[in-house]
Amino acid sequence: MTRQEGQDDILSCMRNLMLVVILFLLSPGLPAADEVVSERLDLIQRQSVITDHQRLVGNIRAQARREGVVVDVPQLYVYLYDHSASWHLDGFRHGFERELNLTVNRQRRARSMVRLDRLLERVTDPAGQEMEIADLPDGDVFILLYRRDNCEECEQVEQAVGGWLAEETELSVVWINVWMDRRPED
Repeated sequence: MTRQEGQDDILSCMRNLMLVVILFLLSPGLPAADEVVSERLDLIQRQSVITDHQRLVGNIRAQARREGVVVDVPQLYVYLYDHSASWHLDGFRHGFERELNLTVNRQRRARSMVRLDRLLERVTDPAGQEMEIADLPDGDVFILLYRRDNCEECEQVEQAVGGWLAEETELSVVWINVWMDRRPED
């Protein structure tokens, strides 16, 4: 093989690789969660709760699951149609959708996970009004994503869950963003 042939092979491989990259960038990505949810709510974590949670010591991950202590974001909580606790994700990890899919489709309950009503006690709507379970719309699955603005991991979790929901077309989903860095309107 001559030097010229080797360079031609390299250029050909580079062209093919560039074509794959361009096709990937131009192809539609995972659907946004907005496209696959029945209802979307934005709630705000109370400042007093945030302060109290930041003072706690110990295993914050375990406390996030059992007690709903949210210090780091993202925190993803999933509840079933009867508001029973089903699944929790602390942060982001690749492939978590498989575990989430099995849990929701088999309607598994998590025994040591914080109750939905307890999380709702700690939040308000953007107008500063309290939120209760009775205020929630009906749904098959309730997804609470604790997040902040400009949080890359939060976006990754949202995109991954949106991709999973796109495949679960028969589910009626209530998506609740709980913002940690916003304040109620005055």
